[in-house]
Amino acid sequence: MGKTERRRTFLWILGLLLMLQAIAAFCFCMKKTGFHYDEYYSYYSSNVSVGLAPSDREWKTGESIRNEFQVLPEERFRFRDVVRMQTYDVHPPVYYLLLHAVCSLTLGIFTKWSGLALNLLFFAGSWCLVALLAWKISGKKKEIVLGSCLLYGFCPAILSGVALVRMYMLLGFWILLLTWLHVKALETRRRGWRFYIPAAVTVYLGFLTHYYFAVYLFFLAAAMECYLLFEQEEHKSWGKKWRDCFAYAAAVIGAMILAVLSYPACLGHIFRGYRGTEAMGAFFDLSNTLGRFRFFAGLLDEYGFGSCLPAFLLILILLLLTGAGLARRIGGKRMPMGRFLDRYRMFLVPAAAATGYFLVVTKTALLTAEEANRYQIPVYGLLHLLAVCLLGYCTARIGRQIGAKWSAAQGAACLALNAVTALLILLIAAGELRGLAGGRVLFLYEEDADNIAFAAENRSVPTVYWYNGNLAWMIWDDSLELMQYDEIYFASLADLSPISDERIESAPRVLVYAARSDDSDAALEAVAEGMGGEVRTRKVRELLYCDLYELEAVR
Repeated sequence: MGKTERRRTFLWILGLLLMLQAIAAFCFCMKKTGFHYDEYYSYYSSNVSVGLAPSDREWKTGESIRNEFQVLPEERFRFRDVVRMQTYDVHPPVYYLLLHAVCSLTLGIFTKWSGLALNLLFFAGSWCLVALLAWKISGKKKEIVLGSCLLYGFCPAILSGVALVRMYMLLGFWILLLTWLHVKALETRRRGWRFYIPAAVTVYLGFLTHYYFAVYLFFLAAAMECYLLFEQEEHKSWGKKWRDCFAYAAAVIGAMILAVLSYPACLGHIFRGYRGTEAMGAFFDLSNTLGRFRFFAGLLDEYGFGSCLPAFLLILILLLLTGAGLARRIGGKRMPMGRFLDRYRMFLVPAAAATGYFLVVTKTALLTAEEANRYQIPVYGLLHLLAVCLLGYCTARIGRQIGAKWSAAQGAACLALNAVTALLILLIAAGELRGLAGGRVLFLYEEDADNIAFAAENRSVPTVYWYNGNLAWMIWDDSLELMQYDEIYFASLADLSPISDERIESAPRVLVYAARSDDSDAALEAVAEGMGGEVRTRKVRELLYCDLYELEAVR
């Protein structure tokens, strides 16, 4: 088989793998039924009409609730309003602008596919970048590219990110794109306008997608500056090296300044917003460091490496020790540190950035059980390809060492080492597939199907929603269910006087959503008195922030 045919076969295999993994991602999107309350916020803040603010002791139609999450005919492409909405919260606007654009193309429709279509697009783009990065970093080794893409596309954490209508898949795409631009520049040792302009644009868009992008950028830029200053192979004077450093810094810092000038609210979000202050407090609290690291390392193992991370690290350590032992036995000159850093520059620069991001986010992210995966999803693709590349480096080095000492055994040794690499990658992939089959893909909320069906079947039954005025945002978590009702009567827990309404008084049966609090019993009693006296109360089910009751009048 000729070189061209081998390349064509390799591309066909890659294409089939991408198609298979895209189909898997699409199937999980099909299974998605409900939404996380942050996903409701994605739609709400992108397509807001008048604001999902309940009025005490007033009826609100289910259709009016639905309208808050979809674009109405007179609201198409109102990008200025989308940016304004984000200034009131703690996020930058790029993702919401994209989501609003998609929703503007589907007027009057609230559907999960508006956000999931974007995520599937970002998934495919990120997958391609993982393949390109693995190709460059590994030195064009096809098995490393296939292994990296295999682990990325079947990773339960990545597919969870696809199923989550938030900005994390887009953030991961910008991180991978910026890394690709740097790796390409490191490979060619050329850094002209073809590098600086795309890198600056990516920095601008990445920072205005999520502020965690700045964490990755900090470590990537620091590693890049170290390379520019201390590299030896370009044979430049110190003056030229410093000029290179300043040119790179100007592109990066200039893009950040432009982002701040175009969206000044970001400074308030980072330094005065509730999430910014929480993150800084967690970062400087040294007492939680070990616990947080164990927590996120556990998530990385379970959702990122198929529960095979300890085995992978053990085998990697054994390979490193074997390589070190062979080096001592063979003897010879050790590679100077400068040459080592230059030789592996395309690996070390992204590795420094990904490690720095993982550790900082470990310290600052919200600890929300498995849902905290979303904060690390943007670098999972890099961690996969870097792990596979490191494994390939170790086995290749051992193969060369064996060939230098025992040339007759080199072929068999390389075959055995390649088998170890392939088996370890397949072991991790098998663990990932086991996780996919075992419910490790998050944010699907399939259990909401029965709740939505119940609401649709009882759409004409008078329904009361008792809400906590200080935590009115909790209503969002039940939005898809509330949309099914013809009307909902909202009442604040701040006023527990009997409900006086003709429809409730004459109703033989009333459904009550009561925010979980010490006043729940009093709220149910207020509805019972509004129904005219004695009722039979049945608890239908518990929701995340409230409980659903059925009150039936005893006539």
